[in-house]
Amino acid sequence: MKCLLLLLLLQRCIHLTICQAEDGYSPRLLTAEENANESTCVEQPTYNVLPADYDKLMPPLLKGVPLNIYFTLWIISITEINELRQDFTVDLYLRMYWVDFRIKYPVCEKRPFIVLNHAQLDKIWIPDIFFKQEKRSSRHFVNRRNAGLKLTKSTNEVFFSERITLTTYCAYDFRFFPLDRQACVMAFESYSLDGRYANLSFKPLAIHFDKFKFKIPQYELNYVSPYSCYYDYMYEGSYFLNQSCIQANFVFDRQFSYYFVQMYLPSILIVLVSFLSFWIPVDNVPGRVSLGVTSLLTLATQFTTIQRSLPPVSYVKAMDIWMFFCIVTVFLAMVEFTLAYNFRFTLAQDGDRKPKPVKEPVTVLGINSIAAGLRQPRVVVLTQPEEGKTPFAVLKLSVYWVAERFAKKKGNFIDNFSKLLFPIAFLVFNLAYWNHYGKGQKEVTFWGG
Repeated sequence: MKCLLLLLLLQRCIHLTICQAEDGYSPRLLTAEENANESTCVEQPTYNVLPADYDKLMPPLLKGVPLNIYFTLWIISITEINELRQDFTVDLYLRMYWVDFRIKYPVCEKRPFIVLNHAQLDKIWIPDIFFKQEKRSSRHFVNRRNAGLKLTKSTNEVFFSERITLTTYCAYDFRFFPLDRQACVMAFESYSLDGRYANLSFKPLAIHFDKFKFKIPQYELNYVSPYSCYYDYMYEGSYFLNQSCIQANFVFDRQFSYYFVQMYLPSILIVLVSFLSFWIPVDNVPGRVSLGVTSLLTLATQFTTIQRSLPPVSYVKAMDIWMFFCIVTVFLAMVEFTLAYNFRFTLAQDGDRKPKPVKEPVTVLGINSIAAGLRQPRVVVLTQPEEGKTPFAVLKLSVYWVAERFAKKKGNFIDNFSKLLFPIAFLVFNLAYWNHYGKGQKEVTFWGG
């Protein structure tokens, strides 16, 4: 009687197992050997495909043939670009593909790929990839390790994907700052396997990113391109080895609007305000001096502030040229006031080519300086030079013609001349500066790959 009951119970268990196999997935995780057998293989949501004798420390190599390892990158976001530390931080999905001949696809599975059991992440051989310029890296474990394995039916290819965050060194070039374009490299290779055993390459359309889904402060991700960085190195001083290496080239364009509003526009206005001193009477010493000093100190403070956000470099940046010219222009405006305060120009009377003799006259190119008192400005009488055909005579006549036009105007001669000279010089500088730098940096160099 007991034997009959046991037989009925066993039959019931077999019937339940068959029904579950027909109506759904297997109630337990089958072994790799069971998945490879048609009589025992049952569809499952995840699979165990590692044989009992599988060794995760042994790479799946065939004699004389390097293992092809393919990569794709999915850029999730660029979380930080730090110019002082010379690095950038990227959050991405790293995906690798390779064929492991020891792994067999389940014979009962009709889907084009299967998901491998999560526990096999620590039991399967995975390429020992490292990032060459990495400073810091981290995996994500909320609420478990963000990684997965799949197996493709058509190629028996293992697919490994993991979310990682990398902080990588970047050799920034600030020659065109703030109209610059920065090129950063993320290079990786196998740590223990050289080119004889591992061949690294990107798959077609290997790098994906959507620059409209994330914003980078002060920058815009222009493009990311794959590149092969194979190189040879000497082993033990006599044997050359080839190292398989690939890299992703990141190109960032700096957003110029911030610097135009914060740096260029204020400095232009400060320089133009310093030009207003030419319309202030030369006798108003406190007004002109305070205006010039205030403009000069404001530009110096502005320049110091922007320099703090960048590392010290040994070359000249585009911003240095701009700020240097603005500071020099304001300084020369103060020098102009000194000349205008100490010298007063007048024209000789018509027909009188030689001025009346005075005490201690000084004549240079037809310009006679006369000391008119200790506290009075030195009076400079402009006399028309004699005509001639030599280049020097033509130059003196040209200078006199220009000086005559400005001396006849109301106000100080030097101020009248500066009202035209300084704005024209600043305009010419702007045309040259923006013609050279305004187009932005076109070519970039990828360092460190």
